[in-house]
Amino acid sequence: MAVIEYRASAPRTTAERPIRIFLNDAPVAVSQGSPYDLAELAVGYLLSEGLIADRERFVEVTADPEEAAVYVASGERAADGYVPLHRVTSAGCARSALLSGGGDVPAPARLETNARFDADALLAQMDELCERSPRRNTGECVHGCGLGDGRAGGLLLVREDIGRHNAMDKLIGQAWLDRVGMGDKALFITGRISCEMALKAHRAGCPVLVSRKSATDEAARRAEELGVTLVSHCRDGRLRVLSCPDRVTG
Repeated sequence: MAVIEYRASAPRTTAERPIRIFLNDAPVAVSQGSPYDLAELAVGYLLSEGLIADRERFVEVTADPEEAAVYVASGERAADGYVPLHRVTSAGCARSALLSGGGDVPAPARLETNARFDADALLAQMDELCERSPRRNTGECVHGCGLGDGRAGGLLLVREDIGRHNAMDKLIGQAWLDRVGMGDKALFITGRISCEMALKAHRAGCPVLVSRKSATDEAARRAEELGVTLVSHCRDGRLRVLSCPDRVTG
């Protein structure tokens, strides 16, 4: 028989807010997500959309937690024809304006790298991500994202959000702000991988994207085109390499 709990006070829940992102005071998107690490979220989102790329032209990012708004100032601006996402994007299924015909976007260059990644190290760093996700480990419904070298040592960065896309944006944004190069690194995510996430990894210049769970067929196809090594089901001593397999060694 099922056990039903009735509580006099509200149980511990995970915070969720609509977060407004601005570039040079122009509204770019409203993203539904966790209201912390907002500066990193906004910068990572703009990087993923291709709206900013030059670290030397970046001016500042200012977050207003009370208003759940983030303002990014940069010498770069949205290209002509870019259609901003003024609607709220779902935390679980974010939608990229670049992938939805938001403007004239040239075919992305394929990632090339000589870096190699050890399968045992990928498994160990995925386990570490699960251990180092504080909100996830206290029962909150969040996804964790980590950055590691896939060779030795621990993860360099860990970020969390209720949305997989947001967690990745936060981590990519933090790495960019800290000037951490991603050309020889691996991104780790606790949730499944969609094609938008493969594009985010490519935009960040990260050659390997690893999930504890599954990946869509479109993600695998797009990752192969982009030169991103996609790894799924990275747990329990096993992993599946779905694209660009030469980078993962036994």
